[in-house]
Amino acid sequence: MAEKRKDMKGRNLRTGEYYDEKNQRYMFRKMVAGNRITITAANLLDLRKQENDLLCKIDKGIKFDTKKAKATLNEYFDYWFEYFAKTGRKATTCTNYKSYYNTYIRKTIGEKLITAIVKLDCQKIINQMVEDGKKHSTMTNLKSCLTAVFESAVDEDVILKNPARNLQIPQTEVKKRVAMDPEQIKLFMEYVRNSPQYSNTYPEFLFLFNTGVRVGEMAGLTWDNIDFENNVITINKTVNRYRKKDFGFTVALASPKSRTSIRTFPMNDEVRKMFLKEKFRDTPPAAPLPFVDDSGNIRRQVKNIVFSNSFGNAWNEPGFLCLINRIIEAYNREAEETKRKKLENFCPHMARHTYTSFAYSAGADVKAVSEILGHASTSVTLDTYAHLTDEKKRQQEEIVRAIKVL
Repeated sequence: MAEKRKDMKGRNLRTGEYYDEKNQRYMFRKMVAGNRITITAANLLDLRKQENDLLCKIDKGIKFDTKKAKATLNEYFDYWFEYFAKTGRKATTCTNYKSYYNTYIRKTIGEKLITAIVKLDCQKIINQMVEDGKKHSTMTNLKSCLTAVFESAVDEDVILKNPARNLQIPQTEVKKRVAMDPEQIKLFMEYVRNSPQYSNTYPEFLFLFNTGVRVGEMAGLTWDNIDFENNVITINKTVNRYRKKDFGFTVALASPKSRTSIRTFPMNDEVRKMFLKEKFRDTPPAAPLPFVDDSGNIRRQVKNIVFSNSFGNAWNEPGFLCLINRIIEAYNREAEETKRKKLENFCPHMARHTYTSFAYSAGADVKAVSEILGHASTSVTLDTYAHLTDEKKRQQEEIVRAIKVL
């Protein structure tokens, strides 16, 4: 009687089961309709669960896609992206998925057969990202991408189990939202307003600091969004970036981040005066931009865009960040020569944090701020700006303690 194969723990392996000592994983192979199907798992218990699923499917007469089972993860991802990714997802989400995949997966586990990838392979990618100090949101987005790809492979009977399901992502420290120092804002705005080179961009900065909108929303503002009669502004579009290879263009207008991002809020006197001046300024209109639906299909061309760069095109976030960097570098060169205080670097989103800080300081409540910012709920606002609400709570406690009846 032939001696049964055993694993490294001395356990008997069934027919078709193997232990790959080099890669430290278990394998099960079975011929189905002339094609070999291979299952892999990190432990014997998980392998046998997958074996049972496979045998049950075979008994039910399910046909397996053995051709796709011989594909690498890269090959399957490209197939999935072309035929499945753009259905039911925003085009910007697809663009982000491809970016995350190419950065973290394509040259690592992407070169392995899709059927050979186990949960441990995916977890190692996450663990490395933690070690490299990547953001929690980056890891979560990558996990969402992998989960979607593998789930599609499960649905197509290419693999039996989704190895990206239930990956462990540690909660990294959330970076505190920082508002700009009022003195820094004053130095920056005065320099831009009086600069021969940059004064034409002063309206953009005045709008951002006075409304707290996102840069893409500022870039997508059109004149029909400004109601001078009722003194309100409506946000209903944003400028997004796309991969030309996948969509045929790189910049387009689309619906905002979420449904609650579509909003109307009052404009103050400074913003109103700025818009009236801009409306009657003798400058060429910004070049039209395509408006795309959530799947990235062009639906119309949009004209009457309010803000534009020196080339006559709508702004996008990278371009606006470069503008800020150029302004700060120019200012600091002059400050170095005249021994003045220098400007600190900041990103466009800090204008949003600064507006929120000023709103809280002025006494605005959470619900009002949440609606102006376009957050999905007040809980998002509270989580994002917890340090500000903590300060507000401290101020209220001091007021309560000051109440004395003798």
